[in-house]
Amino acid sequence: MKGLFSAILGAALLAGCIQAPRAPSINANGAIKWANGVSEEMHISSSGSTLTFASPQSLLSPGGITIFSRIDSARNGNCEHYYSEGAVKTRMQICDSGEVRLIVEGQVINVGSLAKYVY
Repeated sequence: MKGLFSAILGAALLAGCIQAPRAPSINANGAIKWANGVSEEMHISSSGSTLTFASPQSLLSPGGITIFSRIDSARNGNCEHYYSEGAVKTRMQICDSGEVRLIVEGQVINVGSLAKYVY
């Protein structure tokens, strides 16, 4: 019985020492507030040609960086189009009004609004 207690206590202490990998950090200068209530910070390059997001971390996903690159030939009206370098069929449309659409395989899956931080 004493051995079982020691084993349980040892396992609990060891589990407390294990740390999950840290999520990458970015120097955020903007954010998107999605209609589903989620806000995502991002770094907008000075030229506006790339948007960099730190992917959220979970037990099943260690997290990482997601980069959207502008499609220069796809600008229409007051909107610019970006594609995800990690998943080419994932697109983002950002309009001058601040409206944002996330598009996966041609279907709009989320909409939101863009906010640029002013320092």
